[in-house]
Amino acid sequence: MRNAGFFPRLALVNLTRNSRFYGPYLLSCGAVAAMYYILRFLTWNEVIGTVRGAVYLQAMMAIGCFVVSLFSVVILLYANSFVMKRRQRELGLYNILGLEKRHIAAMCFWETLYCAAVSILGGVLAGVLLSRGMLWCAVTLLRLPVEVRFSISGKGILETAALFGGLFALTLAFNLVRLGRSRPIELLRGTSAGEREPKTKRLLAAVGVLTLGAGYFIALTTHDPVQALVRFFLAVLLVMIGTYCLFTAGSIALLKHLRANRAFYYQTRHFTAVSGLLYRMKQNAVGLANICILASMVLVTVSGTACLYLGMEDSLDRMYPYDVEAVQNLDRQPGDPAETLKQVRITLADTGRHAEHLGYYTRAYATGAYGGNTFTFQLGEGETLRLELVSAEDYSRLTGQDVTLAENEVLVYTGGMALPDTFFIEDRQLQVRERLADFVKCGDGVMLSGNGEILGLVMGTKALEDIMSLAPEEFCRQFRVQMDLDGTEAEKLAFADTLQKASGGDFLVDSRQDNAQDLYAMYGGFLFTGLFLGLLFLMTTVLIIYYKQISEGYEDQRRYQIMGKVGMSGREIRASVHSQILLVFFLPLGAAGLHILAAFQMLCRILELFGLNNVALFAACTAGSLLAFGAIYALVFCLTARTYDRIVGGAALA
Repeated sequence: MRNAGFFPRLALVNLTRNSRFYGPYLLSCGAVAAMYYILRFLTWNEVIGTVRGAVYLQAMMAIGCFVVSLFSVVILLYANSFVMKRRQRELGLYNILGLEKRHIAAMCFWETLYCAAVSILGGVLAGVLLSRGMLWCAVTLLRLPVEVRFSISGKGILETAALFGGLFALTLAFNLVRLGRSRPIELLRGTSAGEREPKTKRLLAAVGVLTLGAGYFIALTTHDPVQALVRFFLAVLLVMIGTYCLFTAGSIALLKHLRANRAFYYQTRHFTAVSGLLYRMKQNAVGLANICILASMVLVTVSGTACLYLGMEDSLDRMYPYDVEAVQNLDRQPGDPAETLKQVRITLADTGRHAEHLGYYTRAYATGAYGGNTFTFQLGEGETLRLELVSAEDYSRLTGQDVTLAENEVLVYTGGMALPDTFFIEDRQLQVRERLADFVKCGDGVMLSGNGEILGLVMGTKALEDIMSLAPEEFCRQFRVQMDLDGTEAEKLAFADTLQKASGGDFLVDSRQDNAQDLYAMYGGFLFTGLFLGLLFLMTTVLIIYYKQISEGYEDQRRYQIMGKVGMSGREIRASVHSQILLVFFLPLGAAGLHILAAFQMLCRILELFGLNNVALFAACTAGSLLAFGAIYALVFCLTARTYDRIVGGAALA
């Protein structure tokens, strides 16, 4: 034992001999290290940092780094736990043959050092090689006008090495603590320990049904976008608890039900599969629940961010329906609106631009509550909505219609809200003359068309003033000049800049072209980070599936060997193997699809906060993500089924 190279060589031999276990482990660690380096590289990249809108991408990258760090802990500890469990008999044999625990600890140290070196160096090298391509993808998604050049982030390399070096040190500490507490005879018998038949846990099943039902109820009954964002994480937590409880208790109940079905159970291909799963379901159920949760995370992340990016132009049209808007807040900027309109026309002439559309109007708006047939300015007494008031004179000029209304008559836009022909604002009675399919659009981040939280009214000037007098402190008034211009995007942006300088602070200028870059950067950052995290979740899912199948294969190996000796043919063994895999393999995918279906409405409400109201697009993105993930899942199923078959079927036929 005095040979200094003995333990390094022994560690290298062990890693080579156990390559089936360590190969996916090192590949996953290296891939996550590469992902972390790329995210850090983009966070501090000087090219991105010099352009407008890059702050959104950098914020997304910072969030991505945090999530990758958390999942790095999960991946390393899970994979290390599996590998060490499979090697218990090997370590016990070393102890029986004369190696002391300190010698085995030295061997574990060198194994961990080799794994860390391969993972960190390989991951950083892959990250450096891929970083330029990822930068190009980010720049393309964000539509940034910059030149992509190859560079290396020294800070990113140091942080990646520090993070994963610390994680490998943590795994070594866990292994040494486990080794110190173990006995040789326990290590030798560790992989042979069986499971007792689990009991049907009715209480756990009831908790699962209640929590899952509560999560679904919140998702299906929340219609307000802000409340949807606030309640989303509570719903996710409840669904996760319900998933773990139902997979643990419900799967046992399902298998016992299948065992009670004599026509199904007493078949060669089902008998061994059902009985084997039943006795191992306690540990099996947690793995299945993990796969289900990760699959749901992949689907939500990818479908949501893809929908935001693909619907970006719709969001831009929704939030900024005109090229340029001049907005004068009459409460804080009490100038003459006629002077604002005059300045707009002067700037048009000075810059040589032509307004293909030029409209102007005054609007008054206030937030209140509607219940029964009455709108009140006291919040909490009904459904919260925003009241929008436009005079008949302004509406006629904007639409080209000649609108004449009696004192209590209104044109009303409800956005789908049920409103009777006669209703009240406080104690003022109003009569609906006509219901509008659309209303005045304004570039304040919300388009009134299609939004059920808006009650838009067109009324006479005197009636409008009377309504405002009911609660003058609740109303805000704005004078808006809306323009669509000729010329290029750069010329439109130049006009907006000139108009803003000419305003002298009397009014604000909102430009579609000016805000477009921020929106491209924000939604492009969402998509880039979403795809990155989706890949991380998918990789974690595949790793869990692979190790789950390998683990069960070795646990079932001896059982199928016995079945082969008592007369079970190789064909029957393979049929039983495939039956066992199919019984539970696609259950997580089905449950994940059900979770997404239940969360669909709530996710639609959350997307409305980002100016996206295209339900059909989100449905298409969700369906596409589910199909793509299902195809990958099926491929993983085929590959892991072959591995399981080689372990179990090959050994049984030997």
